[in-house]
Amino acid sequence: MSQGSGTTTLNAPSDEAVRPEQIPLPRGRGLITTVGPGLVLAMTFLGTGDLVSSSVSGANYAYLLVWTLVISLVARTFIVSSIAKYTLMNRHGDTQILEGFHRILPWLPGFMAGVVLVAGFVTQATFLKACAIGLYQLTGGSWGGEWGTFVCAVVMVGVTLVVITSRRQFTILEYIARFASVLMIGAFVYALFKIGTFDVAGFFQGLFTFQTSSETTGAFGPIVIACATIGTIAGNMPNLLYSGFMKDKGWVGPRYRKLQQFDLMSGMLPLLLINLLFWVVAAEFAHPRGLSISDEGDLSHMMELIVGPVGPYILWFCIFAAAASSFPSETRGFAQLAVNGLHLSTRSGQKWLGRDEKDPKFRWIQIVVFTVVPIVASLPHAPNLIALNVVGTSVSTVLSLPFIVIALVILTSSKKYMFGYAVNKRWQIGALGVLGVIAIVVGVQIAISLPTQLGTAFSG
Repeated sequence: MSQGSGTTTLNAPSDEAVRPEQIPLPRGRGLITTVGPGLVLAMTFLGTGDLVSSSVSGANYAYLLVWTLVISLVARTFIVSSIAKYTLMNRHGDTQILEGFHRILPWLPGFMAGVVLVAGFVTQATFLKACAIGLYQLTGGSWGGEWGTFVCAVVMVGVTLVVITSRRQFTILEYIARFASVLMIGAFVYALFKIGTFDVAGFFQGLFTFQTSSETTGAFGPIVIACATIGTIAGNMPNLLYSGFMKDKGWVGPRYRKLQQFDLMSGMLPLLLINLLFWVVAAEFAHPRGLSISDEGDLSHMMELIVGPVGPYILWFCIFAAAASSFPSETRGFAQLAVNGLHLSTRSGQKWLGRDEKDPKFRWIQIVVFTVVPIVASLPHAPNLIALNVVGTSVSTVLSLPFIVIALVILTSSKKYMFGYAVNKRWQIGALGVLGVIAIVVGVQIAISLPTQLGTAFSG
């Protein structure tokens, strides 16, 4: 029995070696309004701590580790593209990636649903705290005492509830992502302009020499920082959200593959640019002056030194924009994944397959687990933001990363699951295999360092 919509197989081309005619890319303004899932997905990645971790790495190591950032984003694009390939070009009509996982191991969607509920909650708690801190500082940062941040978190939860209960919630999320990405790029371009220097030679040396450092400066050593960055190479949990976002957009079937590929690149390129700007600003200003960045307050101080009194507001706006564009999107995406996994792994859930969001559990999980309960991270004396970012990324990476890559290799490399024209070529199988090995190695490294990270995050 097919777990998907069941329509793709009926509409399959007679010659499986021939790729079906593609929906053409729109022109003019339509090119901007038609695409969107890729940018929504990219902004959810940004909310996992890119702003903070890129700034910390740039301040502590200049351009030494910048290659890890670029490789991780390139590899992540490849992984997400593979996820999209399966959901658009599989022969069974599956429209969610977990439906493919179910065909390999029937218990895997249930396991992944459990991971989503735990790791997704940690990630959402991080996003909400970042939103609250940014909003609190933008409104003066001197009211409400230790409960000021919590009040701002309550406000953000209220706004999010309005967005996610709207009939056009995905369209709203698309506009939020576009607005946030443009303003964040502009803000850090302005900061770099104020610095007035850019070590082009040092940047390209760091990009192509693949060096590391034996130093142990900062809250985390360079290898741990590299793992936290490159550990997402094969996909912590947010990578899986893309299939749900495509379905929300109405992209079902192989004819959308060309449009999807353009959409993904149009989202990932701004993400790369934003990350590089964060890194470069910290590398050009903080590193040569020996400024240490260990929390969001240090980032604010750095921006004040760069552009004057308006600097902290730029920083807090960027923190708020990154998290505010991620938090509502992932309440929907994580709920889609969790509910789909539960439906695939339980007999009672079978009746909801293909219409996951009609199940009352979807709304309950979206609102309670991924929107309201994460507010606990904004209570006084909760973990600091930077440590929580690293821990959240590490937890989701350790639990999900190897399964995602191995399952993708199997699904996209076999005619048992894919149409003949869509089966991976040898170089694609090889690339996924390499990423699979890296995934396992990185997962082990992060797992070993996780107790220390947890101690750092929850020590106050």
